[in-house]
Amino acid sequence: MNVKAWNVYGVLNFLQALVEKSNIVNILEQEKEGLEQFTATDGYDFSGGSNVLKVPGYFSMVGLLRVHSLLGDYHSGLKWLQPIDITQQGVYTSVIGCHIATIYHYGFANLMLPRYIDAVREFNNILLYIYKTKQYHQKSLQYEQLLKKNEKMYALLAVCISFCPQTKLVDESVNSQLREKYGEKMMRMQRFNDEAFGVYDELFFYACPKSITPSAPSLRSLLSITISFNFFGGGVSQDAYRLQLKMFLYEVKQQQLLSGVRTFLKVYSSISLGKLANYMEVDEPTLRTILLTYKHKTHSVGSDGKIISNADIDFDINDDMMDVVETKPTKQYGDFFLRQIAKLEGVINDMDRIKLE
Repeated sequence: MNVKAWNVYGVLNFLQALVEKSNIVNILEQEKEGLEQFTATDGYDFSGGSNVLKVPGYFSMVGLLRVHSLLGDYHSGLKWLQPIDITQQGVYTSVIGCHIATIYHYGFANLMLPRYIDAVREFNNILLYIYKTKQYHQKSLQYEQLLKKNEKMYALLAVCISFCPQTKLVDESVNSQLREKYGEKMMRMQRFNDEAFGVYDELFFYACPKSITPSAPSLRSLLSITISFNFFGGGVSQDAYRLQLKMFLYEVKQQQLLSGVRTFLKVYSSISLGKLANYMEVDEPTLRTILLTYKHKTHSVGSDGKIISNADIDFDINDDMMDVVETKPTKQYGDFFLRQIAKLEGVINDMDRIKLE
């Protein structure tokens, strides 16, 4: 057996060397300051420069995100992608397969960290893009893979929304597709019982990247690898997958402990801690611990280093009274009217084509 065929460190070192030799990180930083035009020229320098090193270095950062995500090192993967502003058009968006794969791994990494706001925002953007443009890629060789990634990202978005009910970040078109595909399962996931765990397990297995381990397999494990290949549909390490699943389900259990708090917060605008403790059948010190855990779980450090809240319901405690604050999304009517106008124009065009006898 050729051990180098399983050498993950060799792949990481090679990709990192391409990034460093291309000096792409400094080029992208200078572009943000207006000193370079890498994105606008697709890496070419029309003064006589070449993109032979720049573009491979650029896409190597995307490759490092993907490899680290497969290894379960999500923080390192996102760190390598930081020089690229994924909220803007970039060189990676010129290749539809790369564009979708980048956002898929970026969103999954944020889901596992957990940074649900970042994951929901980017999943929404890419799913809306696919929804509007997929008809133009039907003849592409990547079309089948595009549809598969599209379905997986809807599954991951359903998980994110179940953890972080920030539907205000989701476009109405995407939300409609999401409810059509996973509406019933999302309702089951909100119950946080054994049935809900089964749904979370099912969606995670379906939508997660195929995890790998950094170590080469031993000869004794070749049989299990063959079984894993046939069962998972690819060269996947069962141990690596089970580790990621264990981490994910641990987070699900943490969310289950907080589901009772969220239920009561939706009912009351103001309630005493003693009364809430009585309803939840716990003593007041335990309730304070649960509320502190709720605060911890509903806040995370964003990609920009700032602490952000992903809670739809928050609260403040003054002495022994709790004041509940519910975030109500602002209704956006523009998209609705645009869609209705487009439908009306379609009906009018159809009527114009009908020949009256």
